[in-house]
Amino acid sequence: MAGTCVRLAKNTGYPLIFSLIGALAAPAADAQTEVAIYQPQGDTEQKAFAALNKSCARCHQDGKLGDRLKPAKGFGKVLQLDQLAVDPNLVLPGNPDGSRLFQSIVNRDMPYDVYQEGDFEADSPSTDDIAAIREWITSLGETQLAGCDVNADPSLTSITSAIAADLGTLPDHRRANSRYITLTHLAARCASEEEMNVYRQGVAKLLNSLSANSDVLKLETIDEARTIVRFNLEDLNWRAEKWELLAHQYPYGAKPLNSQFDFLQSTLHTSIPFIRGDWFAFFASRPPLYHDLLDLPETFGGLQAEVGVNVEDNLRRYLAKRAGFQKSGVSRNNRLIERHTISTGAFWTSYDFAGNRERQSLFLFPLGPSATHDFNYDAFTHDGGETIFNLPNGFQAYYLNTADGKRLDKGPTEIVLDPSRRDQSVTNGISCMGCHDNGIRNATDEIGPHVAATRTFPLAVREAVAALYPAKAEMDAILVADRERFQSAMRKAGLDPQLKLNGVEMINALSDRYERDVDLDLAAAEFGADKDMFKETLLAAGGAGPLLANRLEQGNVPRDQFEAEFAKLVERVIDATAIIAGKRVEIATYTAPQPGSGPVHVSIVADKAKYGLGDRPVFTVTTNRDCRLTLINVDSHGVGTVIFPNRFDQNNAISGNREFHYPAADAAFDFAFSESGKETVIAICDTKGGALDEVRHDFAASAFTDLGTTAYRKIDVVKREKPPKTNANAKPTASPVGRGAVKLNVN
Repeated sequence: MAGTCVRLAKNTGYPLIFSLIGALAAPAADAQTEVAIYQPQGDTEQKAFAALNKSCARCHQDGKLGDRLKPAKGFGKVLQLDQLAVDPNLVLPGNPDGSRLFQSIVNRDMPYDVYQEGDFEADSPSTDDIAAIREWITSLGETQLAGCDVNADPSLTSITSAIAADLGTLPDHRRANSRYITLTHLAARCASEEEMNVYRQGVAKLLNSLSANSDVLKLETIDEARTIVRFNLEDLNWRAEKWELLAHQYPYGAKPLNSQFDFLQSTLHTSIPFIRGDWFAFFASRPPLYHDLLDLPETFGGLQAEVGVNVEDNLRRYLAKRAGFQKSGVSRNNRLIERHTISTGAFWTSYDFAGNRERQSLFLFPLGPSATHDFNYDAFTHDGGETIFNLPNGFQAYYLNTADGKRLDKGPTEIVLDPSRRDQSVTNGISCMGCHDNGIRNATDEIGPHVAATRTFPLAVREAVAALYPAKAEMDAILVADRERFQSAMRKAGLDPQLKLNGVEMINALSDRYERDVDLDLAAAEFGADKDMFKETLLAAGGAGPLLANRLEQGNVPRDQFEAEFAKLVERVIDATAIIAGKRVEIATYTAPQPGSGPVHVSIVADKAKYGLGDRPVFTVTTNRDCRLTLINVDSHGVGTVIFPNRFDQNNAISGNREFHYPAADAAFDFAFSESGKETVIAICDTKGGALDEVRHDFAASAFTDLGTTAYRKIDVVKREKPPKTNANAKPTASPVGRGAVKLNVN
């Protein structure tokens, strides 16, 4: 789980009930490594690079993170302008207001350490910096971005043919239990070879992390482009039902109209012979599938029985090895980690506390919990625990539980945060994998020396502490050996323990790839459709097809919304029928935000991407929260005008999770384009309803508010003279503002 990778606000005093064993401090080997950073070309790029380097690189550029162990939010390529320019999840060429990178700055979600961690002494972008980033993104719309050489065909027919041919080469006893995981759509969307190498290894690492076999599973691909991974259920010691757990949840199942797919289904005895790797990385690394695939019991006691360890008995017999410390990388509260030996290697568990007072202080009560010692001394009282243990193949598994032993999917965000996740929850499985990418981290015990030097403890306590808390040299050797066990298992599987993508662990990198919004090219690849014909096919599909086509052409579509449309449209877009999954379960992904909380997400789409003179556009805006909506039109001369609210329609309150059409069908007016050129329409939603970006309306003087060429862009990030006092129970807050924008052609 999050461990030392979870970075909380400075001096917050967050109670850490559920922070993982990862609070073990990072070993020296985790120091920053050299990273080749893109060298900007031309004046526009250089100014944008300088602005991002000044305010963003310290949190979001691998190799320039200073004392930060991981890139904030799992994003570590902010200076790689060449990569940003072709990543539609971050940058929409020519449309800065629709680009997430730009939005995060003007919405004051970033700089991360300023607005999320409360370090108001850190550098923030000036008005000139923001203008430089805007100019660079705008200039990309006038630049033909380089294409990529793609030798991967994502069509269902091609993938089916490749798998059918591979099955024909296998011996009979290996054929029926073979399964396949595909990355072809990512290669077709121009993922670099560096990215593809991380994604392949991420698939193999996750499979090994879900295995019940004592042998490692080695990475095997079957196609020339190395985009289709083959594995055998027996190599994981999986029953066929384990695969069906995945198949029943899979939303992208589709059956092409050819006999080869029938052959796959009949030979493999499953309706879903292959699944996508990014979906697999996202869902199989989280509860409930993570728990189900590993058969993790519902209680900590059940876990002990499963792996063959008795924690209480080991403590009574002084067989456990402990280390406790006052501060960890995630909390000001003391923590205790504890190692037990099991047949597969190590079983590390933790005791976590909501505070440091009385029986929550290890420095006052170094022994416990109460059921584990026989002498007359009060024990500590902990609030929760987490566990890392070796699987039979040497890879690691993870477990999160309450103090009374009940299994948890997540740690509550009011207690501990994993900023790399969208909902900031510490999630069992994926959060742990991200922090423990190299295995168990180092730790230095403070309890043993403290008790030895403090004569106020009874002799029996001092002797028990000496027996349970080994000297530093002994504990260091234990940690090194346990870390090497995990890394050795990875190497046996043909994986590189140090391999990351922009500072992000490989399973997390592939999972994060799935979470990104979907652009037009990626959508075509995921349908397995011809890229050049995909938009026209959607427009002709009827139903939700035309709207999806317009949304994809004008911007990106959130993953969950695209996923919901896939099965409805697949039969109309390609020659295939949807394979409807069985009853789907709720995956431990996002924590439902409380009313009035969470980031504001805004989507705006026009009814067409291209208009003629005199055409009357209609805009559809959706947002996840109730807010006050402002629509700004910026013409080809850069002149901004607020088109909503206006004198005729001043009530700009809209409801979350509902489509808002503007102008409405019953409105007394329309808008019409009267001049050729490029028009940008920006949607800004403010949940607080205050004056937005210094916009002031005077409808008595003018029906529509004229912003000129610069007023609506005037967004300064202002430093505070002194850092504010931080609430001990506070956590990073989301901006009350959300933005979206579409860029339209008028001919």
